[in-house]
Amino acid sequence: MTTTGVFKDAVSAAVRAYFDKTKEDILDKVYGSELFSEYEADVPAEQLSGVAGPGLGTLTLEGQQYGSNELWEEYKKTVSLRKYTSELSWTKEDAHFVFGKASEAKRQMKLGSIASNAIRPLIGNINVDVAKMFYLANGTTFFTGGDAVALVASNHPIRKTGSTQTNIVTSNAVLSADGVQTAVNQMNRFQSMNGRDLLPVRRLRLVVPKELTATACQIRDSLYGPSNANLGLQKSSASQMMKAQGIDFDVLTLPDISSSYAAYWWLVDLDRAKERFFLVWGWKPEMASDTVGDHGTYKVDADVMFGPSALGWQWIIQSTGAGV
Repeated sequence: MTTTGVFKDAVSAAVRAYFDKTKEDILDKVYGSELFSEYEADVPAEQLSGVAGPGLGTLTLEGQQYGSNELWEEYKKTVSLRKYTSELSWTKEDAHFVFGKASEAKRQMKLGSIASNAIRPLIGNINVDVAKMFYLANGTTFFTGGDAVALVASNHPIRKTGSTQTNIVTSNAVLSADGVQTAVNQMNRFQSMNGRDLLPVRRLRLVVPKELTATACQIRDSLYGPSNANLGLQKSSASQMMKAQGIDFDVLTLPDISSSYAAYWWLVDLDRAKERFFLVWGWKPEMASDTVGDHGTYKVDADVMFGPSALGWQWIIQSTGAGV
């Protein structure tokens, strides 16, 4: 049937041209894209690895042997890539009446609809998996760190010292100005594998579910104590106290965080996350080059392969908001 060939050409040419022009715009709708770095994996089970700097030098007297030092390797993490697929179909009648006889405007509208709706479900998969890195961070059902514990845990090992650190906010504080400042203080004591404190946080994002957005924005914007009568400068206002500490502070809502985790909140340091939190691509969302026809129904496939992953834990701190 000639309709099959004509529509195949339409999909492989016009629709794919539309898709190629807009896929980056569509990918910009991935929530929280500022939180992670992106790169394409060379192999399906690629390893993330890194090296921390050496520890302190050794006090040495004249003529003594110089003290030895070494670089400390981060715990390696193998990336887990997941493939998600979506298939859309249309009928011969669509092809005949919409593409054969419709106006040019309607054709463009239909072509655009096919292109955008073919990959929109896959963008949803990306958003859901990025959100899972947060709300499932204190378990190992979705992600296990290279140090063999959850991304958020009380027992992250430090190679040089043999001690452990926690990236859980003290007492799992309820989201408040005081709780945020407590988390900042803890992050400023996070250590690298060489046992040395990392640079102070400078670009912070308060990551919350939809239920906490208003509270988070109040904390960010209120100059004075938002929830008490003693109106001193509140500790976490972006324009006053955070700025005074040299911190760029803002709020980011991840809509795909499950409502079961409505009290949870996180702080992410973007500078640390740039080198530690990754969205690793096998390939970005794309449509198949072929359209398949079967008994008057035509189908086009779309798929994506990716995996959020992390090297270390020092870029994030979490509170369940339980206050205990």
